[in-house]
Amino acid sequence: MTRWTALMIAAATALTQPALAQTSDGVPGDRVVVPLPDVSGLSDDAAQALARDLAQMTVITAECPEHDVSGPEFQLMAGTTDALTERLGLDPVSYDRDYVRPAFSVMSEADACDRLGPQVPELIARLEGMGGSTQPVTPGLAEAAAAAADADTETDAPAQ
Repeated sequence: MTRWTALMIAAATALTQPALAQTSDGVPGDRVVVPLPDVSGLSDDAAQALARDLAQMTVITAECPEHDVSGPEFQLMAGTTDALTERLGLDPVSYDRDYVRPAFSVMSEADACDRLGPQVPELIARLEGMGGSTQPVTPGLAEAAAAAADADTETDAPAQ
């Protein structure tokens, strides 16, 4: 299976399973959770342009090993893509046709990796500037820490 086929299958699967989409409360399982930028205030044109940029950079990071990203960076890109597809009301077929296929077309250019790869960190910085982050968060961690602190206080109290 080619990387392109695997990416297409993963994208279609991710877009058809909203239960796995990252929310502010986190996601089930062991997937990395990062804060995502708020894309709700973007104009349609700005949201479409960002979706195009994300699709192209996702292809570059998948097809150009020298421009791979970390798990949290990938999750920031993927989570923002999920939010944009929802914001734009795109179904998986439309997203594939309008964004993924054109993004893969650049790979026919011999210099695509060298020319576009350096833009990946710029896109990550742009998403962080919009309120996203590559710093993983653990849903429920604050509540668990508070509960553990309460339990320690109760066991350290002198017996009466």
